Amino acid sequence: MHLRRLNNIIHRDLGYLVAGTTILYAVSGLALNHVDDWNPNFVIERQDVRAPTPKGPGAVSRQWVLGVLEPLGQEAHYRSHDFPTPKKLKIYLDDGSVFLDLESGEGVYESVRRRPILYQANCLHISPKRAWLVFSDVYAVALIVVSLTGLFVLKGSKGITGRGAVLATAGVVVPLFFMFSIG
Repeated sequence: MHLRRLNNIIHRDLGYLVAGTTILYAVSGLALNHVDDWNPNFVIERQDVRAPTPKGPGAVSRQWVLGVLEPLGQEAHYRSHDFPTPKKLKIYLDDGSVFLDLESGEGVYESVRRRPILYQANCLHISPKRAWLVFSDVYAVALIVVSLTGLFVLKGSKGITGRGAVLATAGVVVPLFFMFSIG
């Protein structure tokens, strides 16, 4: 078999094989790049809460807390509560928490839920599991092979001896410029 034909087959088939993982990595990478603009892993919703003011921290009982949670429909999700400060109450729920000012009775309920698919995709960047480590190493090698074989798919002025050389060089020089100008 001709070497160019073998190169093109490897490039095509391996490219198809890694396409899905590449898209997941790219989407989650975009999301994680903008972590200061939004939370890519969780949807956090806030709702104002108004509770009766207790007669002091000793008056806050489990029953009193369940009464605060009842209008929110969260009584079944109650886990515990504590006092970060003598005048503040934090109620822990299965899917969030309630923060209350005990003097004013005003507070905020925060519900937290994972973003479907994106949460799991973001875990691809940080998973400590051995199986994922092996998979990601194989995936990285596959990307290297796809990139190298891609350099030799086209011939002539559009290939690696013409425009391809300029673009491949730019693909190395531009990231190096940013790497060294940032750090």
